Amino acid sequence: MADLTECYSEFIKIENFLNLIINIYTFSFLPRKILFGLEKYVFIALTLYFCATSISALLYLNGITLESGIIISISAGVVQITTKTLVPSLKETELNELLLWIRELHKNHTFSLITQSAATHFKKIQSIIKILHKLFFLAYFTAAVFTIGYAVYSNFVAHAIPWIPVNENESNIYHHIHQAIVLPIISVILSSCDCLLVTIGFYIIAIQNVFHDMIVQLDDPNLENKKQFLKTIYILHCEILKKFRIFNDVYFYVFTVQAGSNALIIMFIFYIIRIETNIVFVPLVLGIYFQFGLLCIFGEFIFSKSEDIFTDLYLTKWYEFDLSDQKVFLMMMCISKYPFGLKAAGMYDINIVMFIQVIKAGFSFCAILYTFT
Repeated sequence: MADLTECYSEFIKIENFLNLIINIYTFSFLPRKILFGLEKYVFIALTLYFCATSISALLYLNGITLESGIIISISAGVVQITTKTLVPSLKETELNELLLWIRELHKNHTFSLITQSAATHFKKIQSIIKILHKLFFLAYFTAAVFTIGYAVYSNFVAHAIPWIPVNENESNIYHHIHQAIVLPIISVILSSCDCLLVTIGFYIIAIQNVFHDMIVQLDDPNLENKKQFLKTIYILHCEILKKFRIFNDVYFYVFTVQAGSNALIIMFIFYIIRIETNIVFVPLVLGIYFQFGLLCIFGEFIFSKSEDIFTDLYLTKWYEFDLSDQKVFLMMMCISKYPFGLKAAGMYDINIVMFIQVIKAGFSFCAILYTFT
């Protein structure tokens, strides 16, 4: 049986890792403000420079559709990274609030039923998070290495040094050295930002699972002090709604840009694979699908679990409670009539349906491009 105390100690390790990421992006580890308070904008400026190098490479191309597609895909990814670096740099307070909330839930020993359920779900989610952290670094870094190898082999420049021309029939050694430095840095920045997003997001799913178990336990005849237990459920429901709103506000632009950029990248990736069947593109394709698919699956889980709250409450023996408790049930059911989930631009649901639609659009876009080339 899982132990909540062990889960707490494991979470502290995860939290320390996430705080290290936040401190690096905000330069909080420095003893004083050597850049006059502008330290938090260093990584944002760095990613903007990466965007400029991609644009420079695109300007020197002479109508080569394959290389244009690769550079546009990489540029879309860099724009995505820029929005993600804004989160730890500008939303440090909100992120710390979410991490503190999760940490406090590991200390909840009010009811033994909550402790057992939290230990089970938190232990499971911690195992998944650790695997995902490793996969992020492995997938993105491998994609960067293979892209560098392809660039050297084919004399292709995706990140050109600004104001230094790219020549087709020359070695472009300075540009290759430059992008051999840029691409690994991009992979590390992207993977660390995704680790922060995925950790908080998957913990929200685990907390939703604990909330579901608590509702089910309301029908347990051996449950003592049901009135207080129902109050605990109501408080947790309010906290979930409040914290998810913070989470959604923090990552609003990230979800929008990531959904849009991944859709654009997948469209061009289909075309790239169609005209150039090369094994070096496999890690890049897998990394993109892994990132976008994980986001859509995460959005699907969040929405489906929040959608089930109304049904879970209705299926309890709420009619056996007194009138004041039934009003609590009614308030929670009224709120849960409107399930929450991830949205791109505040309008488009991020779920499995979006993933399928993007794949279909990618096939269609590939067919159109291939017809005209």
